[in-house]
Amino acid sequence: MEREEFMALESPKKAEVLNAFIEEGKSQKEAMAEVGVTIKDLMKTQVFFSKTEGKFAANAVGGFSNFHSDSTGEAVK
Repeated sequence: MEREEFMALESPKKAEVLNAFIEEGKSQKEAMAEVGVTIKDLMKTQVFFSKTEGKFAANAVGGFSNFHSDSTGEAVK
């Protein structure tokens, strides 16, 4: 898989692809080299390497989240 093709994937799929290389016995850096990405590339797409688990994980939360019950902007002041 080439870098452009990899970068077009959703974050969970990116982690899945990288973890397939980990399962083959490759290191974190070797897995990233297989698809031509850097740590910065992965951080931008919210894919991280968990040293405790020894595999890649994707952050499930992305974008803007509003935790207030009134998201209309018409809350009482």
